[in-house]
Amino acid sequence: MQKKLIDAALKQYALNGYHGATMRKIANEVGIKPASIYFFYKNKEDLFIVAFKQFLDNHFDKMKSILNEKREEPAQNIFSAMFEGIADHHKGDMEGTDAYISLVTSPIPGISQYLYDHMKRYNEWLVASLDSILRNSYPQMQADEIDRIIKQFVLIGNGVFWGIKLYDGADFEEQIMLASQLMQSLLEELHFKYM
Repeated sequence: MQKKLIDAALKQYALNGYHGATMRKIANEVGIKPASIYFFYKNKEDLFIVAFKQFLDNHFDKMKSILNEKREEPAQNIFSAMFEGIADHHKGDMEGTDAYISLVTSPIPGISQYLYDHMKRYNEWLVASLDSILRNSYPQMQADEIDRIIKQFVLIGNGVFWGIKLYDGADFEEQIMLASQLMQSLLEELHFKYM
């Protein structure tokens, strides 16, 4: 029941925003009475915090899984797999993605603090993980160069994320390929410098 409520909450949030996503609409989506939701969640904000937490944690888990699976591969393969992971995760849950975009563009105080905390934790993990990968691949690389590559990866990854809403099918696949090619060019520059 809780998964159905979370899915319905994200769908309603994507369609109607926080204020338009009423408990009645969420309950109707699931086929229960609105009062039944309060058995699981103390209020609407609590339901949305749990829903967004699950959505964001699923993305975080996907990225960790990709990194663990590819850790021994060349840095370029890792970066490409992470771009594909961003696309797969968000394309696989468009209602959640639409709700997330709505949340980012029109934050709600109680939820936006959780979003900020989550993004800070995710970014710290991402920076530490990519720093380790780059140091292993290019031991002589300077810290400022590592920082620059990580920032470029994040910038390109953000482009992949927003491209989900702008491109379909083959056009979107091309965007992922171009993102990987950009990272490959950046890494080839390092390869020639340090190898």
